Amino acid sequence: MRHHRKILAVVLALGIIDAAYLTIAHFAPGVLVCPTIGTTVNCESVLGSSLSTVFGVPIAVLGLLWFVAAFLFFVFGSNKIIRNLWMLFGIGGIVYSIVGQGVIGKICIYCSLLDVLLALSIGMFLYAGK
Repeated sequence: MRHHRKILAVVLALGIIDAAYLTIAHFAPGVLVCPTIGTTVNCESVLGSSLSTVFGVPIAVLGLLWFVAAFLFFVFGSNKIIRNLWMLFGIGGIVYSIVGQGVIGKICIYCSLLDVLLALSIGMFLYAGK
């Protein structure tokens, strides 16, 4: 179980780093370093689309908020109901990201990485019951 906690800590830290990078890229588009591969992989198209915000809030900011809160749950513990609702919020974020990239017809490598990190985090939280 201790290895599980170490792995979860690393996954959450990577999520914070990725979400922070995407947040910076949203507000300062020139800093984004993402390869454009063919006509499908194009981070700038995804991050610059109208679907990159919800009610004016960048999805990247919501992702950063999710990972920071999840890290705090990891360190300090949390009420099971609050934690499970937070996990549902994360699942909603994954679905929104995947559907949004599908609608746009482009893939953002960093967004997809964040989706994977979110899914891993959620799975590990639920597995551990922490």
